[in-house]
Amino acid sequence: MDLSLNNQLTLIGLNVLVVSLLLLWYAYGNQFVLTDQASSRSLHQGQALTGAGFFIFIPLSVFILIGYTHFLLAYLIGLMSVLGFLDDKYDLSFKLRLLIQAVIIMTCLWLLGHDFSALFVFLSLCMLWWINLFNFMDGANGMAGLHAWVVAVFYVFILHTEPVAYFISLSLVFLLFVYLLFNMYLKKLFMGDSGSLPLALVLGLLAMLAIQNNTLSYPQVAVIHAVFIVDATLTLFYRLKKGDNITQAHASHLYQRLIKAGRSHEQVSIWYASITALLCAVVYLTAALSLVVQYGILLMVYLLLLLIFMKYLSIGR
Repeated sequence: MDLSLNNQLTLIGLNVLVVSLLLLWYAYGNQFVLTDQASSRSLHQGQALTGAGFFIFIPLSVFILIGYTHFLLAYLIGLMSVLGFLDDKYDLSFKLRLLIQAVIIMTCLWLLGHDFSALFVFLSLCMLWWINLFNFMDGANGMAGLHAWVVAVFYVFILHTEPVAYFISLSLVFLLFVYLLFNMYLKKLFMGDSGSLPLALVLGLLAMLAIQNNTLSYPQVAVIHAVFIVDATLTLFYRLKKGDNITQAHASHLYQRLIKAGRSHEQVSIWYASITALLCAVVYLTAALSLVVQYGILLMVYLLLLLIFMKYLSIGR
């Protein structure tokens, strides 16, 4: 579908505003002491300006409401960004972050029409894990941004009949492209929790909207994000097995170990995004197959990624 003239102007205005804000934050953000200081677990060196996601997702939530006043989920996207920004600045406790995230997620599901049930609880737990694993994967230049950009492009094609979802997907394609110029080219600007948390929420909401209108199924969504889910989940299990404190920062993810072994941030991020693009193609080409076959594809994809993870278990350690 084509956006109406008003929504086209809204999209242009959103991009102009975000580019301006990112330029200002890049130039003057250090004065607000919102920097990420490298540690022994970090993949970057020195200090890097973080919190850029706040200047992407607060404008996005506002402009969604300008074009679609009924889409109350936009308020929750903005709230998740505020939570992330506060965590970037004040390093909130893990339990407090988790509690607020859970409240936001359950409110989202309720607004999407889900009554309290076993499915409601299951989806809440899945979304909570998704948001946090996505945050864990945002540890290298381009990693989370490229993955989300590929998925957003895919959603532009498959959600073109859904006005709000189409507008959000198209907005992400432009906004993430701009952010990636700062992040991967200049290599000095991170989105921080104020970006990774709402970005994960937006991807989750788009998936839920696609499921509601029968464009995607649950196993297809799991296939699209398989490379992130497998890396984060298996890393969590590995650390639990070792007896590590899973709430502390670490550099045990496969993508982190590949970088420590000598690959560049950009190279690893492009590898991961390429796998995601391939998985999106698989989902698109198998969309007409039965749900049983889709679950079979899900199983094969996860087994293959599990074997790859196990093969490189010792690299970079």
